[in-house]
Amino acid sequence: MEQTKKILICGGGIAGPACAWWLSRYGYSVVLVEKAGALRDGGQNVDVKGAAQQVIKRMGLTEQVEARDTLECGQKWLDAASKVVAVFPKGSIGGLTCDFEILRGDFARILFDATRGTCDYRFGTSVSGVEEIENGVRATFANGTAEDFALVICADGVSSPTRDLALAAETRMRYLGAYMAFFNIPRRPEDDFWACSVNGIGGTMINLRPGGLTHTTVLMTFPAAEPGLRSPTTPSPREMLRAALVGRGKVADRIIAELDAVQDVYFGPMSQVQASTWSKGRLVLLGDAAHCPTPFTGKGTALALVGAYVLAGEIKRCATHTQAFEAYERILRPYAERSQQELSPRLIRLMHVRTRFGIAIAHLLQRCFGSALIQSLLQANATSKARRIDEDFTLPIY
Repeated sequence: MEQTKKILICGGGIAGPACAWWLSRYGYSVVLVEKAGALRDGGQNVDVKGAAQQVIKRMGLTEQVEARDTLECGQKWLDAASKVVAVFPKGSIGGLTCDFEILRGDFARILFDATRGTCDYRFGTSVSGVEEIENGVRATFANGTAEDFALVICADGVSSPTRDLALAAETRMRYLGAYMAFFNIPRRPEDDFWACSVNGIGGTMINLRPGGLTHTTVLMTFPAAEPGLRSPTTPSPREMLRAALVGRGKVADRIIAELDAVQDVYFGPMSQVQASTWSKGRLVLLGDAAHCPTPFTGKGTALALVGAYVLAGEIKRCATHTQAFEAYERILRPYAERSQQELSPRLIRLMHVRTRFGIAIAHLLQRCFGSALIQSLLQANATSKARRIDEDFTLPIY
């Protein structure tokens, strides 16, 4: 496409700014709108895995990412009394901690700083309507103003309101049988740089992870019926969280004690986005808006980075937006679908053990897989396995 074109990106998380970086580099004029009034610097740990590490390297941001590492040194599984069940140091097979561990907000800040000088950021606004016009698309914003663009890229998350303006009928949510919540609680003197994980009665799973000098991050998931229409008797999110924490042990008691003071909570069903097509006319989906695998896979950030790289590259390479969108989806969709297939409702049920007997079995398996003998056997194939992971997607050269 001609490099004189102006492109609108909706969403200021990871996928949007990453795509803006590449598009600006290729000479396009980029406007990025974000509903939040300012850059959101909260959020949980995100993993930068496989091909996404190569994207970061090609952007020249490896040192910045490494400098913001959370310093997480591994994962400890705890019982209800907070006694250690099993330990998975960083690099262990089956452990939670990856090579690149960075808070989502820190990563967003790096991408924002890398693009703020070349992109037109507009916070506190969103797109309320899109209309195809000759040689472009007219976007109407929440304040009633309208502006014309060559393309609109929807990168505003799993519940993308921009996607619903054009592709609602082509998109469905695959519910996996659990709810999830992210938030921060104050860091305590006894908190170290280990992630701590707990299986609780009823299927509640809790992870505490290093979040900086002042706070610890919480990720909790628990089984729940498929979300439906709310009624006056439907529990509020905080009521559901509290119910999922009561009686789940010392770590849960600590979270309950802090819950009322928590201001910023992400709470919602653990669902995957499945869209039959990622584009319509001059509008295209990117990141979680196109193919959210759920944070449980640890692949969402990698998909966002790789997708941003491919979409921008195809826009640059192809003569028309139609060709670019078709090539982008053809290249990326198999990678996205493999990531989604790693999770199923059945696997989620198995992971969220509900009974004391089930938790005892889970602890037995954790001890087994964390043992030196089993780890040495698993590490024997680690090199070839890591190679396969890195090669699960080959980055095109643009």
